[in-house]
Amino acid sequence: MSASTINLWIMQPALCLLKISGITDQGAGPSAWRGNAVDRIAAQIAADKTIKASALIKAAHEEFDRQTKKAVDAHDEKKIIKERSNIEKMVIHTHDFYRSINDEFKEEQGKVKIKIGDIPVPWIGYFDLLYADKVRDVKTVARKMSGVSSAHARQASIYAVGTGREPWIDYISTTGVAPFEVKNVKQRIAEVENAALALQRTLSFSDDIFECCRCVFPDLDHWIWGETTKLAAKDIWQIGD
Repeated sequence: MSASTINLWIMQPALCLLKISGITDQGAGPSAWRGNAVDRIAAQIAADKTIKASALIKAAHEEFDRQTKKAVDAHDEKKIIKERSNIEKMVIHTHDFYRSINDEFKEEQGKVKIKIGDIPVPWIGYFDLLYADKVRDVKTVARKMSGVSSAHARQASIYAVGTGREPWIDYISTTGVAPFEVKNVKQRIAEVENAALALQRTLSFSDDIFECCRCVFPDLDHWIWGETTKLAAKDIWQIGD
């Protein structure tokens, strides 16, 4: 189990069951490419505070361009240009923010594996940045955040249990970095367990995953659905155009 799976189950149960069945959409889009490029920059700064912002901007652009070239699906050129133009501001804010952290940096992209309640399978995740006292998750967002989303709080709480550190989410936008401590870790872990038990009950309905899918119904108007999963959903749930 992973935080992404349980968060998807909470947000879009039908899509989560399709993912479990092996049906997923191919590739990511420009916003994800931008996110990946900036996320990697955060780790570089945390590890080496002497690195210059100009070098990081260049590296982030190169990473974005690399992901653009390897994309499988066609994407809106205006969207690609817009996301690429956001990188410089995000990198500058990221550079300034992580240079200002005094906590001792330990490692990046570390694995955590924990047991939660009565769930029979372990939970596995990969934190972004580990410090002596905190575990930080880096999120690039299109707008300034005023608080932590429930989904991100659940994810960070798993990292907190796995590392024994205080969980933080750092939201990076074009206007700055907004860091938030994740509170009520026990409550968030309880949410994860309860949601996982609901998923377990649904999966126990049948050995046929597609019969389990019919226990819920898809919301195909949600932005998270792609062409591959939409086509599969129309077939499974017999939805017309």
